[in-house]
Formats: sequence, C-alpha cells, structure tokens
Amino acid sequence: MRKPTINDVAKHANVSVTTVSLALSGKGRISDVTVQKINQVIDQLGYVRNKNAARLRSGQSAIIGVIVRDIRDAFYASIITGINEVFSKQDYILFLLQSDMTKEGLLKSVNSLIEQDVSGIILGYNGIQTYDIKTITDKHKIPLVIVAQSSSLSNISQICSDNRLGAELATEYLIGKGYRQIAYLGGKTNSLTRAERLAGFGHILSKHGLKFRSEWIVPNERPELLDDVSFLLKQHPNVTAFLCHDTSATLSLILSASKFGRTIGKGGLVSYLEPQVEIMSFGTQAEIQMAKNLISYVDNKPIEIGRQAAYTLLQKQSSIKQIIISPELVID
Repeated sequence: MRKPTINDVAKHANVSVTTVSLALSGKGRISDVTVQKINQVIDQLGYVRNKNAARLRSGQSAIIGVIVRDIRDAFYASIITGINEVFSKQDYILFLLQSDMTKEGLLKSVNSLIEQDVSGIILGYNGIQTYDIKTITDKHKIPLVIVAQSSSLSNISQICSDNRLGAELATEYLIGKGYRQIAYLGGKTNSLTRAERLAGFGHILSKHGLKFRSEWIVPNERPELLDDVSFLLKQHPNVTAFLCHDTSATLSLILSASKFGRTIGKGGLVSYLEPQVEIMSFGTQAEIQMAKNLISYVDNKPIEIGRQAAYTLLQKQSSIKQIIISPELVID
C-alpha cells in the first residue's frame, strides 16, 4: 500500500502543498482553523513527515559529528551520553569519530564529517590545531563547539568544567576532616587541567597555613606510576590523604596502599599513627563505581557538559559561548 504524501494531504485538505509545509513547520501566518484541518487530514491518512527530507530542503542535515580521542574514555563517553540525550529528542543522529588528535588525524576526521554534510561538530579536544579546524568549519558554515575539561581557546564556543573549583572543594573537604598531610597524584605535567587543579589545591593549602610540598606531587609521566606512588608511600608515611587527578592514579594508590599495610577509608583522621588513608578523586560515576565505598570523588558533570554542547549547537548563534560547569563533591 502506497504511503500518503504531502501532496495527498494538501489535496484532501483543499490547500496548497506550501500551506501544508508551513503548517508542519509552524512558520508562516496560517489560521488555527486551517492548521486544525490539516492535522485532521494527517491523522486520517496516517501521513508521516520525512524530517530528514525537510531538513535537506532547508539546507540542513540531521547529522551531528562528534570527535574524541577515545570513545571508551569514561569522561567522553558520558559527554556523548549528554549530547545524544538532547539530539535524540530532535531526531538528529550522532556520527562518532575517534581520532589520535594529531593535526593530520583531526583534519582527516573533520573533512570526513564535512563530506557527511553534518549540521555541527562537537570536538573533545583543546589543542592549538583547533584553530585550523575552526578555519575549515567557518568556511563551510558549520558550527563548532569544544568540550574539554579545560581550554585556553577564546574564539571558539566551549563547554568545560571548573577544574580549579573542583580541586578547592576537594582539598577543603579533606582539611575539614582533620588531614594536614595531603598529596596530589596523577596527571601530565603539560596538562592545563592539571595546572588548574594544582592551583586550586595550592590555594586552599595556603589558606589554611599548610605548605605546598613538591615531593608530595606525583605526576603520571611514566608507565611506572604504580612504582612512583609506592615510593611516595614508603618515603612519606605521614601522608594520610590524597587528591587523585583521575581513576588511574586512584587505582595505583589503592594497589600500593595494600603493600604498606595502609587501609583505605572515609573515617577522617583519628591519629597520626593510624595507617588509614583517605582518597578524593576526580572522575565519573561509572569510573568510581568500582571503589565508591572506599573513596569520595569530584563529579565534573560530563553529561551536563554534553547537554550544554548540544544546546549550543541547536541555538545556532554566531556569538561565541563560554560555559563553565561547576563540579560537585560526591560523598557517600
């Protein structure tokens, strides 16, 4: 049986095809009576509008491109969840690409999305080559939004978490529980995210008259992070609380602690001689699930970051939007 078309609707409603199209889109000055009549005919005929075709006629596809370094990464997987939550309600389809984030890899991914006639691109990256990408997307009039935990870019719409605030909240929480010997574990030394978090960490230490000790700051620059954490525990047994940059650092700490008879807990500092340590980590709910009974964490709200990125693309504003999402401490 042939599916009814927009021409059939126009014929049965005794109006023009243009009038039906305007009624469906909600545009134009059409009386409520005419709109009601058209809707009644649509119900009677069982007409289903081809939304993709409508978008193509308006010069807009129903595809949104998303590029990330690793789709398996829990942070970006959560961002994708937020993006999809918004766009699925608008009948858009996500086109996901994984890139090595080199200039060549990124440009290849962007050009692939342009060939798919995407309506917008969300990029999980904040490197300097993003300027080259924006030049290309501007040329093709495709809106671009950056989602990252931190970014130094100012001429591109971006959604990110307030890393400094997250570290301040976490450090204040640990000090409030009586800890004074607090270490920071993980993160690359060239990471802007790590730099912002360390700034927040150091600010709160200084606020309480505590010294920022470089020997208690362990970056994740080598495959031997587990060994580096173990060395810290051995050389500085008086360290009783840890702010971990990510779940990789958290896992290394949990594994190392058992070697030195240190238990993980949330009871607060009872005695300097007590071998317990407390961990506050940055991470997502999915990542922390494995040890949620042992540690507390800073939720950077990646799902909300994804939602805001989607809303930014839908608004199609020419102005640059900078949205900073406030993190939240999760204390079970």
